Amino acid sequence: MTSMSRLSRSVSRMQSQASYRWRRSTKWIHDRRRHRLPVPPATRVEAEAMKHGVFEIRLAGGDRRNVLGRSTIDRLEELVATPPVGTRVIVITAAPPDFCAGYDLIEASLGGAEALIAHEKNFESLRRSKVPIVVALQGNVIGGGLELALSADVRLASPETKFSIPALKLGLVYSEAGIRLVVDVMGESVARALFLSGRDITADAALGMGLITDIVGREQLRARALELATLIASWSEVASTGNRQIFDVVAGRITTDTDELRLRSFAPESDLNESIAHFVARRIRTQPRSGPH
Repeated sequence: MTSMSRLSRSVSRMQSQASYRWRRSTKWIHDRRRHRLPVPPATRVEAEAMKHGVFEIRLAGGDRRNVLGRSTIDRLEELVATPPVGTRVIVITAAPPDFCAGYDLIEASLGGAEALIAHEKNFESLRRSKVPIVVALQGNVIGGGLELALSADVRLASPETKFSIPALKLGLVYSEAGIRLVVDVMGESVARALFLSGRDITADAALGMGLITDIVGREQLRARALELATLIASWSEVASTGNRQIFDVVAGRITTDTDELRLRSFAPESDLNESIAHFVARRIRTQPRSGPH
C-alpha cells in the first residue's frame, strides 16, 4: 500500500510539473504573438564606383547597427559578384557607430532563422571574389559582421573596435564555413576562446594576431581605406587577382590551376616583363662607365 501511494504521488507530481511547463510554454507563445516587434526596415546597401577602379560598398543602417538580414546579405553578394566594369578593388564601409552587430534577430524571429543565421553559403561570393577586398571596421563587429570582415583581404579598424561571436549565449551551433574563416585568420586556440568562452577581442589584440593590419582614427578610417584601395588598384591587375585566387586555393575556398595563374604574369606584354625591362634600363643608366684600359 505504501509503495503504491509513493508511486501515485510521484506520478501526480510529474503530471503537475508537465502541465505547468505546458501552460508556461503556451503562455510564452501567446505573449510573443501578442507583443511581436514591428518589422523594421532592412539595412540598406549603398554602392558607388570611385576613381581609379575603386568600388565602395557601404552598409547604411547605422541606426540599427547595420544588422544583416537576408536581403542585405544577398545585395552585398550581388554587388561583389558583379561589380562595375573596370573595378580593381572593392572597399566595404559602414555607417557609424558600429560596423555590424551581426544577424538580424528580429527578422529571424519571423521564421526561417536557419536560412539566415550562420548559413554555410553566407558571403560565399566575397570568399570567391577575384577582386581584392578592403574593409573598414569600427565599433562592434559581431557574429555575421565578423564573418563578413573575415571574407575580405585587408582589414583596417578604429581604436574602439571590438570583435565577438556570441554563439554560446544564443545557443547557436555555427556553420563549418564560418568557423573555418575564424580559425584560418586567428588560429585554432583563439577561435576556440572566441566561440566557447565568449571572449571579446580588442583592436589592439586584433592587430597583434594579424586580424587587422592597421588601427586608424575613426574620422580618418574611410579615407584611409579608400586611399589603400587606390594604391592597390594602381598595381598590376593580373598580379592582384592572381595572388588573391592563389590565397583562396591555399585556404581551401576554391580550386583552380595555380600554374596557369602564375604563368599569366610572364606573358610577353605583361606588367612583370615591363617591370624587368625598366629595372634593367635603370641599372644601365646608373652603371658607372669604365674608362680606357
